[in-house]
Formats: sequence, structure tokens, C-alpha cells
Amino acid sequence: MGENSIEIDNDIFSCQQTDNVAFVTFKQNPLEILANNEVKDAFISALSKIDESPEIRGFIITNSPEYIGGNYIKLKKIISRIVEDIRDEVRRDAIQRLKYATEQLVNLFINLTKPTIAALNGDIGETVLGISLACDFRYATSKTIFHHQTVKLGLPTDGVLAFYLINYVGLPRTIDTLLSKTSLSAPEVRDLGLLTDVTAEEELISRCVEKLNVISQHPSHSISAMKQLFRPDENEIHKYVDRAFETIVLNLDEIRETLSDQ
Repeated sequence: MGENSIEIDNDIFSCQQTDNVAFVTFKQNPLEILANNEVKDAFISALSKIDESPEIRGFIITNSPEYIGGNYIKLKKIISRIVEDIRDEVRRDAIQRLKYATEQLVNLFINLTKPTIAALNGDIGETVLGISLACDFRYATSKTIFHHQTVKLGLPTDGVLAFYLINYVGLPRTIDTLLSKTSLSAPEVRDLGLLTDVTAEEELISRCVEKLNVISQHPSHSISAMKQLFRPDENEIHKYVDRAFETIVLNLDEIRETLSDQ
């Protein structure tokens, strides 16, 4: 391990270098990263430094077993807290900062020059799914379940997820997918074209490393140039994130009623 290696391990995320691969693990919902400026800045700083390291060939982004993306009760508590903050004119600035931090996090991923591969396992919430769609490749285990339960709580879907779904599968399939089910299996998500492949749990990381080995045969500047060529428009992402937030503001009373009824 080189002298410039990054090793971070806290309650919310970890960054660790194994050989010449950087493993970034979400231990909790990424909203927890965004809600804490100190944690968010540490996360952005770590990934940016790793991206500049000549030792690292790429990133593998994963979630730890402790992170339960399908925890409906915990999600409801988070949403309820956000809704109350939006209702309060003083605290609304904090939510505006949260919205800005969401864009910061996604833009960080799409601007990384090295290959990024998402390794998804277990219960995955829509925030992690949205971030994973900003990665270059996505692998999931056959046991992985993708949850998008905000619609059940009276909210629109995550703005980042909405942006990528529209661009990946088109408007009709996006609306059908988000309104017909609150969870999808890994094969269903693969059939939408959102996953590179579905694999056995014990093969997940090795498949990601194998893909990274194949990609790394190309010159690093070619990989960076290819990523830059297909990089999404950050203004378009901003438009979806902003629209999702404004939709919540316009429907606050109805959302609060929906939350209190459940």
C-alpha cells in the first residue's frame, strides 16, 4: 500500500484501498452523509484524493450489511423530519442545503475520472440506486431487492433517480415502474437495462474486480475521455432535483396527512 493511500472508517461510510482498487462502502443511507457537512466534506475530499492517485485503477462502490435500504419505518422517520423542516421557514434553509448537497454527491460520482463500479447486495433504497446509476457499471446479487417507497409516503421519487430512469428507460416505463411496484428484484432491474449483470452473492466483488481489470487494459486518458464524452448534463440533474423538492413544498399538507395516516 502506497504512502498516499486513503483509509477512512466511520459509522456512515468507509474508504479502503485493496491492492490498486478503492472500495467505498455506504454503511447508512447516503442522506446521512448529506445531512452532516463535516461527513459530507470528508467523503468528497476522500474520493477526490483517491481519484487523483496514480496507484488506484478504479472505484468499487458497495453497501454494508448494516445498511438496510428497505427499512420502511426508518425511511418514514427521515421523511417526516424533512417535511417538518420544510414547513419551518427557518429550517427550510437547511433543506435547501440538503438539496444542494445531493447534487454535489452525484456530480462527484459523474466527474470521477477513474472507472466506478457499483456492487449492490441486499435491500437497496432509491437514494443508493440513484447514485449507483451515476456509476459506470452496476452489478447486483440475485438476492438484491430495490425499494422505492417514497410514493407510498406521498412524495415524488428521488430527483436523481428520476433523471436517470428517464434517460435509461424512457418516460412511459419510468412512470409504470415507479407507480406499479414499490420494490423490484435484481432480474427486473436488469431487464430495465439498469444493471450490467446479476451474480451470485459470493461472486459479486470478484466480478466487479474482473470488470475493472478488463477496463484497465485501456490507457487511463482514454477511459477519462470516454467518461467525459458521455457525462450527463449537470444542469439537467439540477432541474430534476429542484423539481422534486418544489413538488414536496407545494404538497406539504397532503404529505403530512399521508404520513400521519400510516
